[in-house]
Amino acid sequence: MKAKLLCSIFLFTILSSCNAPTYLFTTPKQTGVDFTSGKWILNELDAPKNSKDELTETVSNFFKKNLNDRFFYIHDVNGLLVPRKIPLNPSKTKLKELKDGTGFDFFINISTKKNQSDFSSIELYQSESEGGKNEASVIVEIYDLNLQQIIYSQNVVGVARKKSSESVWQTEKSNKLIDNVTFYKNSNQLMNGALKKILKDIDKKSVK
Repeated sequence: MKAKLLCSIFLFTILSSCNAPTYLFTTPKQTGVDFTSGKWILNELDAPKNSKDELTETVSNFFKKNLNDRFFYIHDVNGLLVPRKIPLNPSKTKLKELKDGTGFDFFINISTKKNQSDFSSIELYQSESEGGKNEASVIVEIYDLNLQQIIYSQNVVGVARKKSSESVWQTEKSNKLIDNVTFYKNSNQLMNGALKKILKDIDKKSVK
């Protein structure tokens, strides 16, 4: 019983010292897609090396759930004639080339970026005058290769912010470690969170 109580107190302390991130959708009125037909292929993600595998697994699991054996990852298919990096918002000419080079009906293209990284996941004894933010963005585009057009495009920006809280009234601060620990989402975690927000948006709006 005592152990459970201590665990609950520790968990409450951690949660109370966490700074909740915010996620901004730049295309709030975007419609979903139709999962009921066609063969779909996921391009290699444009993402930092240390987060690419995790992000790829998250995306692949989502589309496999909705498409079953009609979903493929680009590196698991032989004989494709596709450049490694596909530009965002490609022209009709580029989409026709993708159709000719893959033979697929739908193409999923994802780009991620660390925009700013001022803090680690755990900060100790921060100064009240210290400010800054961690920020990352994810763009997901889905192309109908038969129609040569984009059918879904969403950009989500995730931000974890530390605001300066220095006051003219100087108060004595606790010297206990547990009172001076602050948790933030780092840029990789924000990237993963932004991606999951987009996948949730697709799941909610799409035909299955």
